[in-house]
Amino acid sequence: MEKMITIIYPYRNRELNRITNSLNSLSTQSNKNFCVIFVDYGSDFDISESVQELLIGYNFVEYIHSFHNNQPWSRSKAINIGLRFTKTEYVFIADIDIIFHHNFIAHLFELKKENDNIYFQVGYLSEDESKKLKEFDNYNITSKSIPEGKGLSLFNLNCLLAIGGFDEFFHFWGAEDEDVHSRLIIAGFSPIFYNHEILLLHQWHQTFESLEHQKLTIQLGFSDAFNLNKKKLRFNQSYNILKPNNENWGKLISEDDFKILNSHLDSIILLNKKDVVENFLDIVLPNTKDRIINVVFKEDKYQSTLSYKIKSFLGIKVHDYYSLKQINDLLLKTLLIYYKDSQFNYRVSSDLKSVQLKINLCRG
Repeated sequence: MEKMITIIYPYRNRELNRITNSLNSLSTQSNKNFCVIFVDYGSDFDISESVQELLIGYNFVEYIHSFHNNQPWSRSKAINIGLRFTKTEYVFIADIDIIFHHNFIAHLFELKKENDNIYFQVGYLSEDESKKLKEFDNYNITSKSIPEGKGLSLFNLNCLLAIGGFDEFFHFWGAEDEDVHSRLIIAGFSPIFYNHEILLLHQWHQTFESLEHQKLTIQLGFSDAFNLNKKKLRFNQSYNILKPNNENWGKLISEDDFKILNSHLDSIILLNKKDVVENFLDIVLPNTKDRIINVVFKEDKYQSTLSYKIKSFLGIKVHDYYSLKQINDLLLKTLLIYYKDSQFNYRVSSDLKSVQLKINLCRG
């Protein structure tokens, strides 16, 4: 009997029609020897409920919800959670935007090799073309991916396990795919770019680089996040880093863990004075152990008073302040560099007038 191939979908808060278009193209595969692990990486609860209802119609899909709610998106972590649930010898890393050729699974079985990892050229659809329902071969392709685009790949599972999965430093978008292939080369495995024909179509969406946040928004992000990922990629490559994660990689956050963190209601208000913010980042956060911290950063009302403005104009010594945007960027960057393995809850208020961080610094 032919073995199965697992397809992992990393997902958060995307439109339901994208899921439908992608999974419908899997429903019509000529080779049915596959299963899907659908990793919901902390979608809003109303969306995750709708997704679960939708997925009932696809008996080849296993739905997993990790309660990474109110944490920055990490495709690496979402994929790694899926890898921990994978039981097949080969795994394909998918994308919720992908429409599959009806012979795609059959091609995977023909192409799979123990020591080769295969990544596929993708055909990109325009915004208008993405809204149409057509047979695969009838879509008009706007452009094709280049060899540097390695996001849609077939791996031998043991290859990924040998390097400890995807690097969980990477958040938001960019670099995680290039990094994993670079580390696989270090481990002795070979990447192959399959561009003999287009077997995957990519539905249109706004480019994620354009979503880098230059202003404070309720959507989590910070300025220069993309470049931070690139720096980590270059570091891994320069120093031949094979296993960047700790042994607890691929950790799923349970509903109970999520509830424990979010039941901690008492918060401490911290004003946006520079010395207050820096004391929290430099002293309080790194020296706190075995407890949950719950802080809310708000603007000091005195900063807007006439007295403050007159004193500033006259050169009289007053407090220096960070904007909430600057605080957001400092906090998120610190969390992703030094506390990426800690469970935390991070929110910007809907009125953009406060930033809240709850972080569990207990061991285990």
